[in-house]
Amino acid sequence: MRQTYYVIDNHLCCRCGACQKVCPHGALTTASPVPVIDQTLCRHCGMCFRACRLGAVTRPYELYQLKKGRRLL
Repeated sequence: MRQTYYVIDNHLCCRCGACQKVCPHGALTTASPVPVIDQTLCRHCGMCFRACRLGAVTRPYELYQLKKGRRLL
């Protein structure tokens, strides 16, 4: 099973808040200078990723989960 995690690139973010406005789970906060994604609230829907016109919301890595009894080759 694959799960994508999103992060915000500080260098690309213009702090417009578009990502926070579209997040249906309230996973983004703008309390710090750059929006932060709370991974415990994020449901990986990709709304923030699609809303960012500058490409500041990125998928730096994907986490793969193995089902019990399976092997990674």
